[in-house]
Amino acid sequence: MLREANWKDQIMYALGRRKVFRVSGDSMLPTLKDGDAVMIIPTKSIEPGDVVLADHPYKSSVKILKRVSAIDGDGRYSLTGDNPAESTDSRTFGSLSIECIQGKAVCRMSK
Repeated sequence: MLREANWKDQIMYALGRRKVFRVSGDSMLPTLKDGDAVMIIPTKSIEPGDVVLADHPYKSSVKILKRVSAIDGDGRYSLTGDNPAESTDSRTFGSLSIECIQGKAVCRMSK
């Protein structure tokens, strides 16, 4: 579960050190719903269970928000949605390299 943003998160966002990404679609239900906003930190320290923002492997203008389900021995990341029936993820497009991952979701922004 992602925590709610606190005042420190808000300051880091205001300073441009964090990005905010708005969820589109139902692939991450029940964790995140369509319209939720999450704060992303740029990091290469990614573990299974983390929710990450990644480049879509086939659509260069599209970003995807998915959970890391596994990391293989070659350092490739398998990403899956929390709602498999509504998710296009590594089951469809395969694993992604670390270069495709933009950062990790650390908190939910208040509405």
